[in-house]
Amino acid sequence: MQRILALDEPEERVEPETASARPEEDFELVVGKRQIAALTFLALVVVALCSGGSYLAGKAGSPREEPSQPLIRLEEAPSQPQPILEATIVPPAAAPIIPSAPTAPPPVTPEAPLFGSPVPKAIYIQVGAVEKGVAVVIAEGLRKHDLKSFVASGPNDKIFRVLIGPFADAEAYQSAQRVVNEIGLASFARRYQQQ
Repeated sequence: MQRILALDEPEERVEPETASARPEEDFELVVGKRQIAALTFLALVVVALCSGGSYLAGKAGSPREEPSQPLIRLEEAPSQPQPILEATIVPPAAAPIIPSAPTAPPPVTPEAPLFGSPVPKAIYIQVGAVEKGVAVVIAEGLRKHDLKSFVASGPNDKIFRVLIGPFADAEAYQSAQRVVNEIGLASFARRYQQQ
């Protein structure tokens, strides 16, 4: 057998006449672990390149779908204006109105209860509907501005309303509303019905 690489053996001089006289021998190709690993790695690189190329070719050749824009529909305003609700001030049942009494709201005493129930059919300014702790803080802050505020129950057990009032007349309501606006709180008038 012939060797392909003969590094350790000294070269033999072959004479031309003996080389032609010798029959050709079969030779073996020996592949080691390193060569198998290199061939496997080369095959994986070729497969990865082919896969990536076919992905990019498919992506470039596929039709692009534009994302649909959400439809925005504008509703036309009703042709007739909505009727404006008029509020009338109803004095609270517990405190009768004396015509000669001054229209300024009475000063709030510190002994006034912080929690209460609104008087039916009376007008209040609602400042917020929040959790109990926040409602207490807001009501106490409003009391520091000489507003008759209190905390009432809300639509469920976790929400409480912060109310100012009830008001004896329109002037008292407007005066309280002016103070609330100066503070910068959002508010609205509300009439409570019997429950």
